[in-house]
Order: sequence, then structure tokens, then C-alpha cells
Amino acid sequence: MSRRRPGRLAVPLFFLVAAVFTGIHAGADASRAIAHPSTHHWLGATYDLLRTGVVVAFALFTIGRAAPREPARNPGALIVCAAAMIAVVAFAGPGPGVPSGLVIAGELLAVAFCVWLLVSVSFLGRCFGVLPEARGLVTSGPYRLVRHPVYLGELGACAGLALAAPSAANGLVMCGFVVAQWVRMGMEERALRAAFPEYAAYARRTPRLFPAVVHVLPGARAVKPGRRYSTV
Repeated sequence: MSRRRPGRLAVPLFFLVAAVFTGIHAGADASRAIAHPSTHHWLGATYDLLRTGVVVAFALFTIGRAAPREPARNPGALIVCAAAMIAVVAFAGPGPGVPSGLVIAGELLAVAFCVWLLVSVSFLGRCFGVLPEARGLVTSGPYRLVRHPVYLGELGACAGLALAAPSAANGLVMCGFVVAQWVRMGMEERALRAAFPEYAAYARRTPRLFPAVVHVLPGARAVKPGRRYSTV
């Protein structure tokens, strides 16, 4: 019987530790919202609870995964992933001079995209990877609408954080995050094309990041039902 390599536990352990910290923060925000009810406090608590759910899903889906079909061999993949993770935690909160309406709008946007992100990760399942690798091809659920719903959720949630706390620093963080995620998408697509011949046809009929109108409007042209391919 082969032994499990210790390195394979590093990623789920990292996310489990992150889930503990985000869970503690979510609990503190929920307590604050209960003690001092307000839309701002409840939105903040909701966002943190959703974020904790996303991180827990990351941890669960990275336990005992099979090796990727097309691993990331480019050192740049690690750099852009690290840059994206640093950007996520680098956003500053809203200052005292920010209008409350802008704060609420940003928080609503962050919560909405975090819900989308959690659903997308649930469909991705054990095909989830931190590095832009090819672990499986998923074309069902949100993946029927766009090729990268997880990236869309992350970008939308961070855009909400930036809107709720407009500043030059947050603007720079957001720009860096967008660049890092765009590079990751390109790397991931190259890996998927190399691992799955059917990916080219899927990419032709599915937008990269923003849903096409014909995919979402009732009564629009029918879209061929998606399928799910998985290597795990």
C-alpha cells in the first residue's frame, strides 16, 4: 500500500486553517449584528458566513484528489496565484467618510457574487484546483453560462468590497487582482485544451467570463444542455 504524500495535505490544511479564521470573524460579525442590528452589520456577517462556506468547500474538495491530467509547470502560475490570494486579503474596509448608500451597495454586490461563487464551487467539486491545472472538465450548472464562474464570483465579490470602500489603495489592489485572475484564466484554458479535446467545442459555445444574453433570457434561443466530465 502506498503512503499518502505529506505535501498532498498541505493545501486542504491551509484552507481548513483559513476557514477557522474566517469562521471566527463571521461569528464576531454575527454577534455584532445581533447586538446592534443594521443593514451594514447584517450584510457584513452574511458575507463572512458565505466566505467561510467557500473556504470550507475549498478544503473539502482538495482532500484526496487525484493528480491533475495537465499539471501547472510554469513558475508563473504560482506567482499569479499567490498575487491573487494576497490581493483578496489586502482590501481595506470602508472609512468614516464613505456614504452609507455606497457601502450598502458594495456589500450587496459582494454578497450576491459570493452566493454565485459558492454555487459554482459546489458544481466544480473535486475538479477544483488552486493552480491553473486540468483536473476535470465541468460544463453543467453555472458552467453552462460561462467558462469561469468561480473567477467571475471572486472578481464580483472583490469589486463589491472595492465599491464599499473606495480608495486609491483598494483601486490598485483591484487592478492587480483582475490582472492576476486574467492570467490564471489563460493558463487554465491552455491546460484544459491540452487535456480535453472536447474543450474547444465547449469554449466556442460558452462565453469566457460574462454570460451571453441568449443563455439567460427566458424564451431566448435554446442552449444545448451541458455535460460534466470529471477525472476524479
